[in-house]
Amino acid sequence: MDSNIRLPKTKVGYKSFYKIIEVSKELFRVKGVSTTSVNEIIEKAEVATGTFYNYFDDKLAVYKYLLDDYSTIIRKRIYDAIRTVETRYEKERIGIKTFLEFAREDKLSYRIIWESLFIDQRLFVNYYTNFSNAYVNQLAYAVKGGQIKDNIDLKTLSFMLMGIANFVGLQVVFEGDLSDEELDKITDQIMYVLKNGMFT
Repeated sequence: MDSNIRLPKTKVGYKSFYKIIEVSKELFRVKGVSTTSVNEIIEKAEVATGTFYNYFDDKLAVYKYLLDDYSTIIRKRIYDAIRTVETRYEKERIGIKTFLEFAREDKLSYRIIWESLFIDQRLFVNYYTNFSNAYVNQLAYAVKGGQIKDNIDLKTLSFMLMGIANFVGLQVVFEGDLSDEELDKITDQIMYVLKNGMFT
């Protein structure tokens, strides 16, 4: 955990902690991180000023917690969805579908994650680099198993696959509340291109 974030030690403390987090998410969604003040967070969360500073040094600490939390949630959701799947092809299909489902249900995630580019570029770089590193490890197993060609640079491949998921996720956000069937259709289109390419 970041040194400027201190986790509560009691159930009552966690209640206040998560109230601050939820209120901050809503304010960041409506106003953005840069124009939201600590005083606004404290007032809307209905906590004492001292309570806020018990857990967070400043607004940036709250933002970093949210960013780390999104990374943890997304990676765990994908891991849980694919952990019993055997082939890399199916892992990719299910992983992409799981990410698109997440994008559909939590549209704020894009604003939180991408705002890091303007708050502190190192946060943005670290967010995607950490994803890439974990992805490369998984892809390497598939190379050893003969499921991915061994002449492909896995770091570049990881960013290509993340890029596809990210920007098709934006399609899902832009188009509104898509059905499971519509998400399946989008996922199948992605997998068709991955398997067969786009050129005649």
